[in-house]
Amino acid sequence: MKVLFLGQPGNLEPWFGDVVTAIGEDHCVVLYDARGPQAEQLEGVEVVVDQGGSVGTHDMVEAAAAAGVKLWQVLGTGLDHVDVQFILDRALPLANTPGPFSSVALAEHALLFMLYFAKRFPLSQENVRAGVFYRPMNDELDGSTLGLVGLGASACELAKRAAALGMRIIGLDIQPPPQEALDGLGITCLGGPEALGDLLSQSDYVSIHVPLTSRTRHMLDARALAVMGSDSVLINVARGEIVDQAALVDALRKRTLRGAGIDVFVHEPLDPDDPLLELDNVVLTPHIAGVTVGTSRRRAEAVAENVRRTAAGLPPLYVVTRAE
Repeated sequence: MKVLFLGQPGNLEPWFGDVVTAIGEDHCVVLYDARGPQAEQLEGVEVVVDQGGSVGTHDMVEAAAAAGVKLWQVLGTGLDHVDVQFILDRALPLANTPGPFSSVALAEHALLFMLYFAKRFPLSQENVRAGVFYRPMNDELDGSTLGLVGLGASACELAKRAAALGMRIIGLDIQPPPQEALDGLGITCLGGPEALGDLLSQSDYVSIHVPLTSRTRHMLDARALAVMGSDSVLINVARGEIVDQAALVDALRKRTLRGAGIDVFVHEPLDPDDPLLELDNVVLTPHIAGVTVGTSRRRAEAVAENVRRTAAGLPPLYVVTRAE
């Protein structure tokens, strides 16, 4: 069976190589050449793998449907770059590689941000270089409160790590996990989105773990940020537009928030004049929270499984059935 891989320029590896390895020699994986003829490259293709969901255009989806492609496979979790309805309207099955495949990576990255602020890392580096020892006095995560906005796979992985560090953990979700699962992770669920204010007011660290949808866009707006305490830290490893960035910059400038750890942004890459780059109470990373060797290999195995299922005439796993 022929598989066509739509790669992101400048970000091809290890994602492409891991997919090729996971699929093995039973099927042929071809890398799409944007300079070549589209129709010829789609001849005989049964699965299209769209890296990140950001490479495939409407024209490519139309051509794939016309060529008889049996599955449009997104190599990634978020679907905010994917015109889901457009694909589904062409009767083209759509699948992604959902949260559990990158959950450990996201949880570890969120924990990194928390420790960065608790241990006052920038000032400690300044002091050691200036010969100032035994300062700054820093904090412990033990006994502090972590608020999880969303209780999906990455939030649950973060909860495991936070519980081991002695943190109190609260959370909310439209559809929380079963109570026994929450009990096992030490999470107190405050309810659904209506509990956001309570969660924000109680939390020392707030970590975002919801997908970007019409309901979650600017979920953390100026009003929500105003509820957070001046010693609290906002962490975002989900999607940039869940937070109103202008409101966040304003809160950070006024020091009504202690700080923010941000891995995702409204516009990527950041404009050199972006005000976030000028603030000394933020730590920024270039959308790498999920970019780990483990994530790449796990996602590749999920894609390979769907390739094998398609070849065997079985329905794919992780099917997307509607647009958010």
